[in-house]
Amino acid sequence: MHLQPDALSWLFLGILLPQVVASAVAGMRGSVTFWVFGLGMALALLAGDAFTLIFGFELMSAASWLLVLRGDERPATFYVTMAIFSGACLIPAVFLPASSVAFVLILLGTGAKAGLAPLHAWLPKAHPAPPAGVSALMSGGMVKVALYVLIRYAFIILAPAAQPWWGVVLIAAGLASVLIGALRAMLEVELKTVLACSTVEHVGLIAVGLGVALRAKAMGDETLEGLGLQAALLCIVAHALFKPLLFLGAGEVKHAVGTTSLNWLGGLVRGMPRLGGLMLLGAACMAALPLGAGFAPEFLLLHAIIGAAATGGILARLFFTAALAILGLGAALALGAAVRLFGMGFLGRPRSLQAAAADDIRGAPLMAMGLLAVLILPVALLPGLVLGTMTPVLLLLAPQAALPPLAYAPLSLAVLALLLAAALGFVLQRWGVRGTREVAGWNGGFGAPPPWLPFGDPATQPSATGLAEPVARAIGRGVLARDMADPTEAWLVAPLLQLYRRLVRLAERIRRATIRERLAFVFGALVVFLLALGLGEGG
Repeated sequence: MHLQPDALSWLFLGILLPQVVASAVAGMRGSVTFWVFGLGMALALLAGDAFTLIFGFELMSAASWLLVLRGDERPATFYVTMAIFSGACLIPAVFLPASSVAFVLILLGTGAKAGLAPLHAWLPKAHPAPPAGVSALMSGGMVKVALYVLIRYAFIILAPAAQPWWGVVLIAAGLASVLIGALRAMLEVELKTVLACSTVEHVGLIAVGLGVALRAKAMGDETLEGLGLQAALLCIVAHALFKPLLFLGAGEVKHAVGTTSLNWLGGLVRGMPRLGGLMLLGAACMAALPLGAGFAPEFLLLHAIIGAAATGGILARLFFTAALAILGLGAALALGAAVRLFGMGFLGRPRSLQAAAADDIRGAPLMAMGLLAVLILPVALLPGLVLGTMTPVLLLLAPQAALPPLAYAPLSLAVLALLLAAALGFVLQRWGVRGTREVAGWNGGFGAPPPWLPFGDPATQPSATGLAEPVARAIGRGVLARDMADPTEAWLVAPLLQLYRRLVRLAERIRRATIRERLAFVFGALVVFLLALGLGEGG
């Protein structure tokens, strides 16, 4: 085993460390499997040879599968099937010479682990199953390790054989992930499932940025390559901070209320103001609002797509125009999902007695979420400075790439917004009219509840399902299946589960085999291996 870190490794280790610390502080520090999970990710990032990379990657997969299995056995079966598929693609790919075949295998192996469409169906099922600390590290860390392997091989190891269509395929898969992930985040009811679907969307955004850069690299467009890489890497850093924050917050909601269904929450910001403020910060980043950590990456990504439209013929212009439309629709759906998440969960009246009596977070969970919130602020307000620290990484991936400055100054906008808010506050304090006004509940207000329903009637408030119904009618039935299920589940989930069952039966057959049968199998495998080696050497 050889460890050989470089600038790219240090960047991903830097975004992995606070996630591990926050998850451990939030309650996972006593789990040995959790630390093995973190060790596997670290080994994959520090690997200096193919064996160490595969060993760390598969150790990460095995440990995360055990953690998911302890939470829920049903998604664990699907997850381990996808992990086997991912390893089966990566193991031969890392030993192949630079070629299109190697790239396709790398893309399949890393895409299956990162949740890139159409290999994403396992992610919304597996990520919500384990405890919140594990979900946070799977979404913020494990997905990034898979993207790290894709970046290293696509831009460094396989770069001499790069073709423009590599980037086009990556962009197409990313756009599908953006649309499906954002739409499902808008339609799902369980809080952790909403966050998992949002992860699929953000993986798609990262893949689009990497695809634009990879296509530009093959075409020799250095400026566009740098812009695409900036968008993708900044999105990786931002998502690695705010998504674990949201998952840890969802875990605290589960602990305080006993459920994460948005239909049974509501009014949490009154009893849990600290958690509400932290979740509002994460939701703003998830929605890519200005002054949030998610805005600058999408700002760069849209500029990269516009620039890419001018680097080809009419087909390229049509493709990237459609890409802009899909990204715009995805951004609108992500905004709706974030508003629905915070509005249904933390605003309005409580929809259950447990939500009304929830206590605010304190102690270790508050410290863990506070650490991530503090790290989010420089990414949100000083994205240009963060990009400056990533210059060695950008030069490693694209030595000849031009790095245009970021034409977005959120810190000055934040100062102006604070001054405006202070002026408005002074005006309201000086000349505003004090008092409250009661209106009917169906008129958008909160009238006095009847004595037999002290928290109001939940049926008078819009539910999370009802709020998403117009989107389901207008868009969902055209993109998803008739029952709002993921379209890939019908043709991907069932065959993979069938393959997994066959592998289990084969393992059982091997376990029952005699010594002679086992030796015959080993001898036959050795003969096949030597034959393939001889043919590969030109024999």
